[in-house]
Amino acid sequence: MKIIYIGRFNPFFENSAGANRLRTLIEGLSDLGVNICLRITDGYHSQTEAAKFGSDGKLREISYRYQCKLIHDKLWRRRINKFLLLPILYPSLLRIIKKDIEKEHNIIVWTECDYSFFKLVVKLKECNPDIKSFLEVNEFFDIHRFKKGRLIHKLEGEKRANYFIRKGYYAYDGIALMTKTLMKQFMEFPQPGPMLLHLPMTVDFGRFKGFRNTCIDFDKPYIAFIGVMDDQKEGINILIQAFAQVADEFPMCKLYLVGSWNYDTPAHLRLISELKLNDRVFWKGEYPRDDIPSILVNACLLVLPRPNSKQAQGGFPTKLGEYLATGNPVCATRVGEIPNYLVDGESVFFAEPDSVKSLASSIRRALSNPKTAIHVGLNGRKVAEKFFNKDKQALALNDFFKVMSDEKKMFKNPISIGINH
Repeated sequence: MKIIYIGRFNPFFENSAGANRLRTLIEGLSDLGVNICLRITDGYHSQTEAAKFGSDGKLREISYRYQCKLIHDKLWRRRINKFLLLPILYPSLLRIIKKDIEKEHNIIVWTECDYSFFKLVVKLKECNPDIKSFLEVNEFFDIHRFKKGRLIHKLEGEKRANYFIRKGYYAYDGIALMTKTLMKQFMEFPQPGPMLLHLPMTVDFGRFKGFRNTCIDFDKPYIAFIGVMDDQKEGINILIQAFAQVADEFPMCKLYLVGSWNYDTPAHLRLISELKLNDRVFWKGEYPRDDIPSILVNACLLVLPRPNSKQAQGGFPTKLGEYLATGNPVCATRVGEIPNYLVDGESVFFAEPDSVKSLASSIRRALSNPKTAIHVGLNGRKVAEKFFNKDKQALALNDFFKVMSDEKKMFKNPISIGINH
């Protein structure tokens, strides 16, 4: 069996939740002996990426090839690539994939969750209905309707959702879904449809071994948040206000916010200043992927202040798995399916979403009881090892691919396969 993954970015360079998720899965599959080839369509993010990876090569046993050799390190270049160059690139990519399939048997085409790739798979299936195709989905398709953003982003989201519902869904032979909430929604699609797999989020525990030497610009003790500096998705404003309520009780503790600039960042900086927390709360910007484990491992507390939203209801935060993998105590809001895995005071310190007071109380409980916090952190790691281990998830996905590849077993009625909890 060979997997051809078609995606916009290189998961071995990109530092995002989606890239980390993909990387853990393909590395786990590769460790099981699956032949994997990455087709990267959007070129390079920087000169550094171009110099490091070249046009093609191998990472461990995973081969990769950049279909576009241009460097898109500026926003205007990325837009030119997306709206002008990619429509030209996809016909040639279609021809390349068709040649790959003609040369080899038992190939599964796995694509990123993107409108252009949906169209690509539809075309592939029209040319050869026997091609096997796979998609991984980790959130509702209509969340763009509930998010702040530019009109063009909403229009793009609507186009993607409508095309997937009309055509894309039926072009795939298998779809993995991160939550049971998504499973329920997809089971309601008109049939016949693809096979469905419940595949919870994944974490690579090997990333968090060691790293007891903290980053030079992080002073212990500190609370850490790593992610998108977005109020609607992550509740950063709530976290800053909650920390302000407990700051005087824990005068040695700092709060570090790690993530790239966002439209809400100026408001966060103003809020920090207004609350007179300039010497206690620090926005650190984005850090390379290899620095993240050290930042997380050396924190005394990790916080996930996610508000209740459509995105939280259907998705599951990848960062939570990484938090838990450190064995450090975690404060998290009670949203989505997080309570299906964790228990307040045993494996997490829960807070109610959208509540400054509740989050402040959760942080206070964790910092006031160090022995309890250590116990909660270790129990949280056990939960992650049981449900989110990349090796277990890779086994489940590999078994799913084997069923997809077996013509005798392949059928178009949805089935639910997953790790029970």
